[in-house]
Amino acid sequence: MSQSASPYSSRRLRSRRGLVILAVMAVVFLIGRIIWVNGVFSSAPTGFLGTCGPAAAVPGVEDIEIVNGLTFVSVGSARAPDARDGIYLLAKDGKLTRLAGAPKDFHPRGIGSFRSPDGTGIFLMAVNRRSSGRFSVNSFEVTNPNENPALVAQGTIEGGLLSDPQDVAAAGPGAFYVSNNTAKQSLVKWLGSWGVLPDSNILYFNGMVFRPAGEDLYGARGIALAPDGNHLLVASLTTRSLKSFSRDPFNGTLTEAGSLTLSAAPDRINLDSQGEVWVAGHANLFSWRSFAADPARRIASQIFRVTLLSGVPQEVAQVYGNDGQEIAAASVAASTGKQLLIGSSLDNKLLDCTGS
Repeated sequence: MSQSASPYSSRRLRSRRGLVILAVMAVVFLIGRIIWVNGVFSSAPTGFLGTCGPAAAVPGVEDIEIVNGLTFVSVGSARAPDARDGIYLLAKDGKLTRLAGAPKDFHPRGIGSFRSPDGTGIFLMAVNRRSSGRFSVNSFEVTNPNENPALVAQGTIEGGLLSDPQDVAAAGPGAFYVSNNTAKQSLVKWLGSWGVLPDSNILYFNGMVFRPAGEDLYGARGIALAPDGNHLLVASLTTRSLKSFSRDPFNGTLTEAGSLTLSAAPDRINLDSQGEVWVAGHANLFSWRSFAADPARRIASQIFRVTLLSGVPQEVAQVYGNDGQEIAAASVAASTGKQLLIGSSLDNKLLDCTGS
């Protein structure tokens, strides 16, 4: 004589089916997010309304900062330290000269700037990755900027919170923000690199100590203070977006104020004199990682211009795109007038472009 399943067995069976369905949905969502974040099916449209030419051959360009009409270039390769690394000045005739005064073991990543109250004095900050793998933020005054420029060290800031800093934005004399990768465990770092988990934060240095100002960010790369001084712009590599955070001027704490999705994963960002943001992006992060491992696997470059409204990004337009032959994996762009400078931390080129 057959027996029907008990109500308890039926409930347990339904529960198992529900768990299986939830697990399948989670896996599908995870795979979909990885595909979208990393731009598996993304491509980079090509084209530029202007002309470009090589400005210099360098180990790589990590960042560009234009201050008072002077162009400072952070030279370094994302692959390995190089004896030619340093902060350079790009003259109007195209000559690139390394500035004296940097420490011996100096391999800058992102750089930031601020001016003295009268607007004439120039100060630079740089994220430094030493050959030992230790990090610091170094600050300098630029002396004789228009005649015989040189760096004069102002201070070196270190701290245990600087686990893997990327870029720096000055918030005043002695105060600054740093974008910082926080993942230390290999599994968390791996999941963070694919955009599955948040792996970054923003640190604020108030002149005395570091403290977290923004937590649980995805792939924080380039940062810059908006023209209003009340917002910090952050390039989020693994959400393919440019984010804006309102900042507390007293303690530096950040609160997200807006976000703009891009068609590429943004790297470094810069503002021009009109208050527009110039963003270098990577359409496909799988290809970007392949190029980092093998320089022969050249990949596309994209440059975007983003407009702001009250410190929050509003609209984006691609300005430059190429298939990687002119410059591969562009990671930074800076514009002044019709001039557009494009650099890559993985390619040994600095491009000087003129828009039409």
